[in-house]
Amino acid sequence: MMTFSPANSKITPFDYTIFFGTIIYFILKVMYSSGELTPDGITYLQQVQDFWHYKANFPLGYPLAIKLLSFFTGSFFVASKLVNILAYIGIVLFSYRKNFFLSQTILVFSFYPFLNLYPISLSEPLYYFFNYLIIYYVYNYTREGFITKHTIYLSTLFFLLISVRFSGIFVLISVLVYLAYLSFKKFHSVRSFIILSTSLSAGALAYLLINYMYCGFALGQRDHLHISPAPLVDFISKISVSILKDFSFLNVIIHKGILHRISVLNIFVGIALVSFCAYIFIKKRKNIDYFNFYLIISLIIVLSGILYSYYTTKIDDTIRIKSNAYLYLILFIALNISKKNIVYAQTFAALILSINSFSVIKYYGEITNYEVKFSKLIQGCKDRKVDILYKKIQNSNEKNHSAVLRFKAFLIDKEYIIVESNGGQQNGSACQVLTSEIINQK
Repeated sequence: MMTFSPANSKITPFDYTIFFGTIIYFILKVMYSSGELTPDGITYLQQVQDFWHYKANFPLGYPLAIKLLSFFTGSFFVASKLVNILAYIGIVLFSYRKNFFLSQTILVFSFYPFLNLYPISLSEPLYYFFNYLIIYYVYNYTREGFITKHTIYLSTLFFLLISVRFSGIFVLISVLVYLAYLSFKKFHSVRSFIILSTSLSAGALAYLLINYMYCGFALGQRDHLHISPAPLVDFISKISVSILKDFSFLNVIIHKGILHRISVLNIFVGIALVSFCAYIFIKKRKNIDYFNFYLIISLIIVLSGILYSYYTTKIDDTIRIKSNAYLYLILFIALNISKKNIVYAQTFAALILSINSFSVIKYYGEITNYEVKFSKLIQGCKDRKVDILYKKIQNSNEKNHSAVLRFKAFLIDKEYIIVESNGGQQNGSACQVLTSEIINQK
């Protein structure tokens, strides 16, 4: 095997266009929407509101980042968006300063699925930032060997990565497997590898110990997530179709009309993308460099970890979870195609940014409209407690409606206590708001 140097990081007009286009799209997506929130996003905000009484099943890294920035923004909701866009900007600036595959980095992190996830108040963007730094330092290990300062950096980064998402453990396993392989191939001493692997594991275990002291569980309370495994053949067939559909970059389009018309193509695009990755690997198998081999190892191990999680626990079957593995797939492809093809991909990415930005402006409503309406809904509340009354609280469509989620975020920012009840079972709260009032656009 051989190593290779990153391409010249001289920034190009396409790089500028895509980078600033992504930031503009992010702002539009947040401003012209109900807030880009999910139930998990609300859980994060409630955790930030009161860490000690609301101990969620998530690690503390992302909520703490929101809490820190909220001192400057005055809003948990705004801080969550700021964390995400700063994570994206941080990845690009780091790539630029370190001369590390700049064009490929901008292309990958400004496109599907990352582009779709930045505006949402979720921990993934911060996770991508720390994971990208880990990828860089693993690359340095490949080129320069085991260096003490890199070991310290990586140990710290694994502490931070797992403090954001527990799935960082799969990344740790993939890095340890690759570094063991690298030690064997380059005849590094066993002692060096033991010190390195112990240091990286210590970083991860240090956070898990903190999480255990915080909530009594190193990985959070997971008993309620466990499921009885489905027959293996059924599981493999269903998850394979799901992965191939979610791996289609056509999902980047947010215009529902266009997306509906091309949705039949998703599985074929997913197959083509995975097949192209396999083709590159097979074609270069005798001359593949160490770093690309690391990306393939990480793809296999992280994807295997995700599949095991799907098989044994109840988690979202979305690209959000699978993006942890998709990153290695798409980065491997981006590093192994010609500059001409990079330009073609950048052109397509710029086109998608334009289409999506136009769709947001045309079809979405301004977020300020919600602020005015929500203020009126709670203007009579005096005890800082709001009871949200559902027609049927078990109805996930009603409970997870975008306007209802935005109302919850609004209340959290105003430091209100949220109570939720069925409409026919009011609990006597001084301030009661019907979901129909929240959802009504007038």
